[in-house]
Amino acid sequence: MSVATEPPNEHYPHLFAPFELAGKRLRNRIVHASISLHFGAERGAPDGLIDYHASRARSGAAMIVTEPIGVAAHQGNQRIVAWNNSMAGDLARWADAVESHDCRLIGQVQDSGRGRHVPGRSFSAIGPSALPDDISWSVPHAMSAAEISVFVESAAGACLRMKHAGFSGAEISAGHGHLFHQFLSPLSNHREDAYGGDLAGRCRFLAELCLAIRHACGSNFILGVKLPGDDGVPGGIGPVAAAAIAAHLTSQVHVDYLSYAQGSHHRTLEMHLPDGAYPRLPYLALTRELRRATPGVPVMALGRITDPAEAEGILAAGDIELVALGRPLITDATWPQKAQHGKAGDIRYCVSCNTCWKVIVTHTPIACDNNPRAGKQDEIGPLPPAATPRRIAIAGAGIAGLEAAMTAARRGHEVTVFGASAEVGGKTRLHAAMPVAESLSSIYDYQFVQAGLAGVRFELGQMVSAQTLIDLAPDAVVLATGAAMTWPPCLPETLQAEGLVQDLREAMGTLSGTTQPQAGTAVVLDMDHTDGTYSAIERLRDLFERVVVLTPRERIAEDTSLATRQRVQRRFHERGIEVICLVEPQWTTLVEDEGTLQYRSVFGGELKNINNLAFFAYATPRVPELSLLEPLRQAGIEVHTIGDCKVARGVLEATAEGYAAGLAL
Repeated sequence: MSVATEPPNEHYPHLFAPFELAGKRLRNRIVHASISLHFGAERGAPDGLIDYHASRARSGAAMIVTEPIGVAAHQGNQRIVAWNNSMAGDLARWADAVESHDCRLIGQVQDSGRGRHVPGRSFSAIGPSALPDDISWSVPHAMSAAEISVFVESAAGACLRMKHAGFSGAEISAGHGHLFHQFLSPLSNHREDAYGGDLAGRCRFLAELCLAIRHACGSNFILGVKLPGDDGVPGGIGPVAAAAIAAHLTSQVHVDYLSYAQGSHHRTLEMHLPDGAYPRLPYLALTRELRRATPGVPVMALGRITDPAEAEGILAAGDIELVALGRPLITDATWPQKAQHGKAGDIRYCVSCNTCWKVIVTHTPIACDNNPRAGKQDEIGPLPPAATPRRIAIAGAGIAGLEAAMTAARRGHEVTVFGASAEVGGKTRLHAAMPVAESLSSIYDYQFVQAGLAGVRFELGQMVSAQTLIDLAPDAVVLATGAAMTWPPCLPETLQAEGLVQDLREAMGTLSGTTQPQAGTAVVLDMDHTDGTYSAIERLRDLFERVVVLTPRERIAEDTSLATRQRVQRRFHERGIEVICLVEPQWTTLVEDEGTLQYRSVFGGELKNINNLAFFAYATPRVPELSLLEPLRQAGIEVHTIGDCKVARGVLEATAEGYAAGLAL
């Protein structure tokens, strides 16, 4: 129920209205959704884990749901454990760090079961039935009734330990295709005992778990459940089944809140991480519909909510009680604080790129494209002032150069940025103009504004020369001049000398003002396999009758995360973009004579034709642009290279290296 003990916030009155769960006060409606941070929790609660959550609590989040906590012995030591007392002190330190800032800490109870979304199979998986996982094809051991009982008892004991340590509650993750979801779904649960069959049987494991936790921890312990809302799998759990599951569960046990996850360990994994291909608030209508099945039970909205105005609108409608933010609070720990004080314009926004997920599924500590300080001890504090202010010149106004400029200027350096384009952002600006990538614009928009506020001077619209930089007499130069695509070895070098074929970036620039549909076929040779290439290909589909992608690899999007690859593959299918793998183009006289591009398997064989060629470009690995480096070094100037100018990679490395350079200067 709502608790009206404070005057309404003048900017977002609903978002900052207090709330109560299980007799515990929440100062607002902002909840940090569960995120696995991978700070080395197998060694206990490391400082990075504590600092990360304390920063979000101190900055205004009302409740934080942790990464999964070990609640059963079979889960091993890859997470903080609560199934025994070995980490009781770590749990208490964690709880104190969060709860001391008037923020409720909720431990997540989860088991992946047969679910696995990294290469290879799990040979120790458990599940309701011996049926393979849809992604990894891992076949689980079918849990016996006795093993289910042991799990329930162990998890309830773990929650009691969390309560004794100072946690305010627990959330059971029964979505995303994890173990409890597997029991709920008729596709993965073919049991014939009490834990299978009809809906009541398939819900029994989850209901017994909730009842055991409630019995062990009492009514003043927050118990939340994340359920599947729509797993997107034919024959799985759609909205109708999800509503029935929610109604049945809440008729069996008192649950303090519900939230709904989308997608599963299937080709629909991408659904639980909606990126720029999805609209804003993609699951809000579904969540509102599902809420009708459980009147009186608070519901938490989840899924691509990034802006305070969006959150306020959700709550103002009156049928959602809480708003969960995962990726936005990774990007800016101070999101709640800035919103509360009417400074939404200062928020560093999540760009829905899913780099954070790509990082953590490899068991690497959390990182963010638009927050190079994510998870660092000094994340929300002021930057250390420079011991001696210096004159810094930065060549390149892309996101690496902008991050370096902003950071260095905030530390007290005198910074000048030179950019060849009249606008900042570099190649990221070109990417942001493509379909499904618009959110990337907030990276350079934020950097440019903040750099200006910090006193950075910009010289834009002309290519800077080494002599210009030398004449400036800087104490140091940062090269952020990017990289250029290499010439494809399968194409004749004479084409490169004649300038008849452009790389994809150059070619998209020539189409920037094109709005009318174009006749013919657009072909792209894909030797890049990163997200920007696929955004550009979608743009080509907006313009051309037919689009064909040729790649010498066995599939596309190999350098993206699984969730992104699924999205690319789905959208290409939906939009009729053709993909031909394990082939290379063969440039023959037919191109000019008949408008026919030929290609051949990488293993040889006959030539095949693509007719009516109207556009051809290549996307290939990139080589750093270093023409300024040696002249500057010969002039005795200290030089740093960052971003693609150092080694061509992605947005994450660009902002991270820009930040690091700004600290090192």
